[in-house]
Amino acid sequence: MIVGPPGEVLGGGESQPLRKALPGTLSLGLFLLLAAAPLGASLLAASQEGGLAAALGRVLGSASTARALSFSLRQALASTLLALLVGLPGAWLVARHDFSWRGLLKALSAIPFCVPPILVVLAFVLYYGRAGLLNRGLMAAFGLGEPPLTFLYSFWGLVLVHGFYNFPIVLQGVAATWEGLPRDREEAARTLGAGPFRAFLRGSLPSLLPAILQAATLVFLFCFFSFVVVLVFGPLGGTTLEVEIYRAARFDADPSTASALALVETGVALIIVLIISFLGPLVKPGLRKAGALQERTRPRGGARLALAVYGILLLVFFAAPLLALVAQAFMVREGRAGGFRPGLENFFWLLGEGGRGPLLGSLGDSLSVALPAAALSLLLGSILALLLNGRKTARLGEAFLSLPLAVSGVVTALGWTLLLPDGGRPGLILVLALSALPFTQRSVSGALAALDRSPALAARTLGASPLRAALDIELRGILPAILQAGAFAFSIVVGDANATLVMGLDDYEPLPLLIYRLVGAYRFPEACAAGLILAALTGLVFFAKDRKDA
Repeated sequence: MIVGPPGEVLGGGESQPLRKALPGTLSLGLFLLLAAAPLGASLLAASQEGGLAAALGRVLGSASTARALSFSLRQALASTLLALLVGLPGAWLVARHDFSWRGLLKALSAIPFCVPPILVVLAFVLYYGRAGLLNRGLMAAFGLGEPPLTFLYSFWGLVLVHGFYNFPIVLQGVAATWEGLPRDREEAARTLGAGPFRAFLRGSLPSLLPAILQAATLVFLFCFFSFVVVLVFGPLGGTTLEVEIYRAARFDADPSTASALALVETGVALIIVLIISFLGPLVKPGLRKAGALQERTRPRGGARLALAVYGILLLVFFAAPLLALVAQAFMVREGRAGGFRPGLENFFWLLGEGGRGPLLGSLGDSLSVALPAAALSLLLGSILALLLNGRKTARLGEAFLSLPLAVSGVVTALGWTLLLPDGGRPGLILVLALSALPFTQRSVSGALAALDRSPALAARTLGASPLRAALDIELRGILPAILQAGAFAFSIVVGDANATLVMGLDDYEPLPLLIYRLVGAYRFPEACAAGLILAALTGLVFFAKDRKDA
């Protein structure tokens, strides 16, 4: 018998490590089972008509599948390259320089997560569309009879939207790593005669490559799985597997084809994730020496010029569409053929007389699903993070928890619809909770990794049980991170339209679907007003947090 801290008896041999690992292993296995269930349902559905091989052969042999797969990969790759091209200079500015709007630039990292894609689509249509603000301004300024910018509903329009929607992921992820790099390597290279750029290539870039690769992977998967944006912009430029799955399931009523397409899409995404996982060790730097961090300085010379150019770029291509959306929400049309005037009538129309408009019902539908989904995601993510914390298999467990990122929300919703045809809102809550789970688990795991364990170990030595030490000491230490993870999960699920569109619940119209319906009816001002309410619901906590941390 082996005796540990007072009051705790450790079993003999290898039984104690086994008992310690068992809860985490079982929890991880349960999560993987839930994550794999939709794919299992797709396998069964695809094999109903003539077998799985026949269904996959029919889909893989289709010219439309080849076109959709090619378009999916091309637009995701081009969008990722644009996001890197825009995000990396921003990361350099944030990590190395102090300027007045640095905090606002860091706060942009919340945009891809707390601003639903349907709002981004609407913003770019209002600004870059044929009748958008930019085209109207150019036509008035140069006396043109036709709008000069017609690229929006094309391949490059889709790439523009995806790239500028997701570049904050690159900016935030790379800047966070860059800020923590010591300056010794670059200074050593400069001492040996290297210029600033060459010193960066030799000193800092090797340490930044893992963060760049991770951010690029996330952006690629987001663009590869893009649904609402492609649904609006894609028909003239092309279509993706995600949209083809939705059409086969909802419009063609062909679950076998939809499931086969889902398996193809997931297989391709998994192959990409595995390739990037194998590339990871190749770019992973060795252990870097500790040293003084690079100090941020006020921009001068070339840096000041770069900051000005970058600010103009963001204003024209990123901020202006969002500002156009805000402005449109407060513009009221005077009659069918009349002009516009500022006012609040769009919000009054959404509210309706006596609160009988569509807003309150949609808001209630959104909260009735988003709140329990976020709570469930936070609960499961926190439990998994606590069970995996400090274990030798933690990295392997987190890798498995990241696998759902290779399964799109449309595929997950399709699978659970096949498993639970009458799942209703509880089924939707489960789908949304699982979609946010990797993010909540990573947020809590990061807080646990940075937690000082000495108070909990001291409590264990004085006789406290592991559970009490965890609840009384460790839980208090990570409570802010848990609350932030809950807000993160809520922002993800409340703006999700993919799962809701695929599951097609009756008498259920959350805010994203209300906006989608209003856009389809060309009620852009009312859609913008509803979008502002949704953006306020999802984004305020992130911007407040980032402004505080700036």
